[in-house]
Amino acid sequence: MTALVEGKFRLVAVCALAFAVSLPIAVINLAKLGVVCAFVWLVATDGVVRQKLVGRQPDFIPLIYLAMVTFLVSVLWSSASGAAIGKSLAQHGNLLVIPLVFFLQRNRRDAAIALQVFMLGQMVLVLGTWGLYLNLPVPWAQAASEGISTRYAVFSSYLDQSIMGAVFAALVWHLREVIPGPIRRFVVPLSIGLVLGAVFGLFIGRTGYVVALVLVTASVFWEMPARWRWAGFSAPVFIGLVVWLAAPQALDRLWLVKTEIAAVAQNSAPVAAETSSGIRLQFWKNSLMALQKSPWTGHGAGSWSSQYDALQPGFGLPGYVPTVGNPHQEYLLWAVELGLPGLALLLAIGFATWRACRPMEPQARRAVQSVLIAIAVAGLFNCALFDALIGDFLCVSLALALGFGLLPPASAGPVARS
Repeated sequence: MTALVEGKFRLVAVCALAFAVSLPIAVINLAKLGVVCAFVWLVATDGVVRQKLVGRQPDFIPLIYLAMVTFLVSVLWSSASGAAIGKSLAQHGNLLVIPLVFFLQRNRRDAAIALQVFMLGQMVLVLGTWGLYLNLPVPWAQAASEGISTRYAVFSSYLDQSIMGAVFAALVWHLREVIPGPIRRFVVPLSIGLVLGAVFGLFIGRTGYVVALVLVTASVFWEMPARWRWAGFSAPVFIGLVVWLAAPQALDRLWLVKTEIAAVAQNSAPVAAETSSGIRLQFWKNSLMALQKSPWTGHGAGSWSSQYDALQPGFGLPGYVPTVGNPHQEYLLWAVELGLPGLALLLAIGFATWRACRPMEPQARRAVQSVLIAIAVAGLFNCALFDALIGDFLCVSLALALGFGLLPPASAGPVARS
């Protein structure tokens, strides 16, 4: 009886978080607190969990712990304020969701149930988006749908939801076996069609377009017979043609990058400062300058804003105000805060997680790799792991896919308690 209650407690905590990543950030934080409480309780009462913590673990888990310890130690030399340091540590702490959720899942059956709940939450989210588009009542929508950054986004912004949609579509395709057989035949194409239609047709997030194109291309490549895989590289052209015919504004948004970068190249400061690409290039340039000042230790947790502000007066950009943001690139954020060793640590976590996929069955392996690819691509243009909500979503998605691929089947039987 105790084992049964314990198993349900674990599963409820994981499923609550799996569903919560489709809801507002306040709900996500409450669900994360539930996961932490469940984990602490299990560590205190379950000898098997304690053995796992001190025993052999997948390589990416110790690296995540090392990253968190490094951020904590970097507080000693951080140039940021106390509030900025606290916020930085909390948001980098998104990564801890991965080992917590991984340990709370006992077997593949738990992971499959959590993935079903995750997919249900994402379907509620995307149906809310289409409801906003069709002017139907969506009483739970919190985003100001009239604003350009939140139009048709239910709880956050087009940036978050377009990336989330691309990852969700990939997971539905690769992990379609977790969907009950009687409804799988129509649920898989319906959900993928609705979510990709929203990504390309309703939202204007260019990062979401790129992530979706890359993930669809990877899926086509993996599904093709080995002798035809070279043809998979033509998938972006075909997909781009379909998108251009069905949602021309998506390609228009992508081509706009060229115009924005040209304005920066012509030293048109006012124009550059008002465009997405111009702002990013300015962020990246200043980040590289900050890294050059302290390449081996960085400037400490939460220091990016203070370093950016210190460099800004020399550029004389009109209307400049201090920033409380981030460089809109995950790699540069880690490099500025922790130096080149921090960047190497971020890459090591990614490579170690990719290596952990090798023993998995093909569909599970491709699901994990899809989330990793999405993180890697989104990280080029945004702080995907660091940002609230999208960071939680990506970490939970990765943890659920890893659990499905690495954990033993339920038929293996329970592990003896110590």
